Amino acid sequence: MSAATTTEEAAATSSTPRERGTLKHTLPRRPIFLIGLVWAASATLATMLSLHSLSSVYDTSWQIFFGVASLGSASALVGIVFGDSLSHSLAFGAALLIARYCSGASIVEASPPLVVAALASIRGTRAIISNLDWELMFSSTTLHACCLLPFLTAVYLLIASDFNVKAPGLFSITPSCTVAFITLALMHYYNKNRAHKHGYLLTSEMKSHAVFVANAIILSASLMTQDEPFYMVIVVFLLGSMFALLMSLFFAGVADSWYTVGSGQFQMVSLDSVGMMVYFFWPAIIIYFRFVDKYGDYIGGKSITAFGYLKSMGLLTDSPLKSGDDIFSFSFVIMLAIITAVGVPVLNALCPLGGYLYSRAYTHGQPNTKQVALCISYSDLPKDRTTLWAILADKKKEGQATAVLNIFVTLEDLKMHPSELKLIAAKGHKLSLEPTEFIGLSLLQKTAATCNIEFAHYEYTEVLGEAPAWLLAKSVDAIGRHPSLFHKASDLGMKVVYWSTLVKVASGKLTSQQKDVIIGDCQDKNGGSIIYITSDNSTSNTTAPLCEVVGMLDEFTFESLSSVARDDPTMVL
Repeated sequence: MSAATTTEEAAATSSTPRERGTLKHTLPRRPIFLIGLVWAASATLATMLSLHSLSSVYDTSWQIFFGVASLGSASALVGIVFGDSLSHSLAFGAALLIARYCSGASIVEASPPLVVAALASIRGTRAIISNLDWELMFSSTTLHACCLLPFLTAVYLLIASDFNVKAPGLFSITPSCTVAFITLALMHYYNKNRAHKHGYLLTSEMKSHAVFVANAIILSASLMTQDEPFYMVIVVFLLGSMFALLMSLFFAGVADSWYTVGSGQFQMVSLDSVGMMVYFFWPAIIIYFRFVDKYGDYIGGKSITAFGYLKSMGLLTDSPLKSGDDIFSFSFVIMLAIITAVGVPVLNALCPLGGYLYSRAYTHGQPNTKQVALCISYSDLPKDRTTLWAILADKKKEGQATAVLNIFVTLEDLKMHPSELKLIAAKGHKLSLEPTEFIGLSLLQKTAATCNIEFAHYEYTEVLGEAPAWLLAKSVDAIGRHPSLFHKASDLGMKVVYWSTLVKVASGKLTSQQKDVIIGDCQDKNGGSIIYITSDNSTSNTTAPLCEVVGMLDEFTFESLSSVARDDPTMVL
């Protein structure tokens, strides 16, 4: 009996695909523990930095600094884990509201982010804040100018004044500027050298939301600078947000440089990143602060003497900003606010940290496989598909019934078109689930998200006779980034898919730039690309774009998501 049982167990084990490079049996089952560690570390670092930068001006205990920094860190982590700016807006406004209330001040300054979050929960106003051109305001040039100008202003004011500012002394404010510069540099380097040059994970609606939320956060921060006694609150709050962003950027950037495939490999690389922090960065931080403690006042005094000597020789002129303490305060706060407001959506566009923590998520498959996944939503499929099916059948490779098209279906599609979906599956194409759209804030849609995916999973099984294997992480309008949705998908045995190349069809055909993007992305990694075709309006016919993609990539095999994003595929060099 025992031998038979052992044989059965071995057979069952061998039939289960091996997930290579995973920590699912060693990491805590609930990711909130890992998120809590990042939150505690970022709040602690922000508190240490605040004590150095503000302790000479504000006689405040470290507990208050830690409490305010914790609120700032929590707000940024909510935006990062939920993967959208509207959740960040709600969390930022709520956390700032708590900080202001506990400080005994007016709560008006916390209202802009909350107003944006409230407008997003109404269908009419949500349509307005979802149609802004994100590319215009968040282009590389605009991003660099917005982030660097306040930083350079703060540095200039330190040099031009007599250092009689709110954070007196050269080295009292230098640590904060140093961390800000490191964050900006890492953000720029990550964005410039990302693995997928055209694989931003934000849809056009989410990009538009990011613009409104960024402006609301900056407005809220600028209002806080008008309150002299509570300048400390917003500075410490934003430092907490910046450290949470910096740590998240570090984990995501290291994983991207290693080109991790799926959550399992991301977790493995992140474990190595933690080791780098413990053995290299923490000692460097401790040595830096020890140096500032021991030599900061001395070097600051010598610097002031040197600037005074240069002024006496006429090499430097007296600055009109000598008494501009408020200007310095405003510039420094706006610098921190812009880093947070811009950094969170940029990170969400580059790396799905929430998906990696709560599910088995993939933005691409293994490279060097000569296989790509072509994906589209059922709602974007053309009405007349005869030509499309014929082209796909002609492009099949050896062992295929047809070149595979991956189609995402919602619960409504399964209920309204079951016969049509069965015919599509019978042709050899693969169907996967897509969340249903809801109007409201993703942060508050936990029950709707989990119930919707459970119903869709059941309906899919009833219609097609097999359980779905994949779930599309769609935009915030479809609550497709909620951690509870990811967790439920994992419990139901589904993987989560994003995309490595997003192509939005506007005029019924691909532009020359879009063609170059698709070919370049696929050839760069020699396979493993996940190409998601979407239409910007219901009248666009996607037959031509889909056929063009298939024709351009003749050297690649169009396979299902399960074949492209495998844990142990055979590589074709």
